[in-house]
Formats: sequence, structure tokens, C-alpha cells
Amino acid sequence: MRARRAALLLAVALPAAAPVLSAQTWRTLTSARQRHGESSLTVSVNYGAGEFRLAAAPEGMLYRMELQYDEERFTPVRDYDTEAARLAIGIRGHGGRVNLGERRSGEPVPSLELALAPDLPLTLDFDLGAVRSQVDLGGLAVRRLRYRTGASETNLRFSQPNRTDCDEMQLEAGAAAFRVWSIGNANCRQVRFDGGVGDVTLDFSGTWRGEMAATLNVAFGALTLMLPRDAGVAVRVTRFLASFERTGFVKRGDTYYTTGYDTATRRLTLDVRAALGGVDVVWTGAGR
Repeated sequence: MRARRAALLLAVALPAAAPVLSAQTWRTLTSARQRHGESSLTVSVNYGAGEFRLAAAPEGMLYRMELQYDEERFTPVRDYDTEAARLAIGIRGHGGRVNLGERRSGEPVPSLELALAPDLPLTLDFDLGAVRSQVDLGGLAVRRLRYRTGASETNLRFSQPNRTDCDEMQLEAGAAAFRVWSIGNANCRQVRFDGGVGDVTLDFSGTWRGEMAATLNVAFGALTLMLPRDAGVAVRVTRFLASFERTGFVKRGDTYYTTGYDTATRRLTLDVRAALGGVDVVWTGAGR
């Protein structure tokens, strides 16, 4: 069922191609910069349609990007402010519109590949549209993350522990198949997710320290929470025509707690608001 929903969502994000036409206007833009004494980096990505991949760059490199686009319809964006250490990249559609549904049969899909310095504190602001994303922030030093996407298929992961403390992670998805893996590795104090229609998986496994709090708002669709067995977890749920899997919890007042929550060395507090869907819990790791 989840696979079928994801396929339908992807069909919304990436409509059928138009009849065969010439594909002579495709260009590839590459850009890279070495580090020159920067103490931090702010990155803004505004990318409306195509494929987006992100990972860590080699040591000593500030960033590297490769952008494949159709210059008849898109204008590349690449701007680096050396004084502010601020990088802005992406594409703009001619006339301000970006519509992958106009893609010609047999043409490549627009794509953006980005690699960022692994040892530099990062503030990341991603504004994505109809995009297939494979984003691995593992091993980076993410201080703050805002990730917003529309009708899309997203896989966002922290495959390795964050190299610094993360103050806040804000996630927003429209009609999406949206999956975030190993959120615990991000070591964020505050996490917020706002979802529209789709299948959402939030995996809180990882190696965070101390307390982590998450506010999760899901309008329509299914939310799967993957929770580590060795953490103390508290869940407060506000539901409207939505189910909640209570196995593994004991209710006290209006909150569900795991056994041993009061003595746990690390804790996760979830405030979940769900409507017209279901909240499923999958326990990960050994123990409970």
C-alpha cells in the first residue's frame, strides 16, 4: 500500500513527458571552491524540479556543485558572498516558473549534485519543489536545518553523527513520500515536522545526547515513528480520526511513557498532532 501511495505521489510530482523534441539545449554547470579561512557557511538551495543529491565534500573543500539543466527553460543560480560566507544555488524558470511536466521525451531529468565542507558549521535552508531527493547530512557539522519540499519523494538521512550540536531542525512536506533516517545522529535539541498528504517515516535512532523534543503535525496520511528501545520516550498525541499504536507505552495523564523513562540517560519527547490517518510505532535496537 505504501509503495502504491509513493508511486501515485511521484506521478503527481513528475508528470508524463511531452512528445519527442530536440534536446540540444542541455547544459552542465560545475563549480567548486576551496576553503579560505571561513569559520561557518550558510547555504540556500532553491530548486523547483528534478533530482537533488547532497553529501559531504572532501576535507579542505568549501563546496562543489554540478547542475544539469535545460537553458531554454531554466536559468542557473550560483552566488557566493565571500564576506558573509553565504552560498545560494538552484535554478529559476524563465518567467519565474519551474515545471518539470514540460520535460521532453528522451531528455535527461534536471539534476543538482552538491557537496559541502564536512568540518565547517553549516546553516542549511532548502526550498525544493517536485524533486526526488537523496540527501545525506552524515558527517557534516549542521548547526541549523530548514528543509521544505512540495510534491516529492525525499530520503534524508544522517548516516553518521553530526560534528556539532544542532539547535533546530525544521521539516515541511506537501504531497510527499517523505523519509528521514537516523534523526538522533543530528543531535538536534528541537525538531519540527509539518506534513500535508503522504506517507511519512521519521526514524529517531542515532546517538543524540541528553534531551530531544519534536513537534509533529500530519494533516492526512500515515506517519511511522521509528523509536530506539534504549531511550526514554514520552508521546503526547492529539488525534482526529487517526489511530495511534500504544504498544510499549504506559499512559500517565495525557502522555504515553516508555518503561524506565524517568531514569533514562537520554530522552525523546514527541508532541504529535494527526488527522485522518494513523500513527504507527516501530521499535529499533535491542531491549524492549
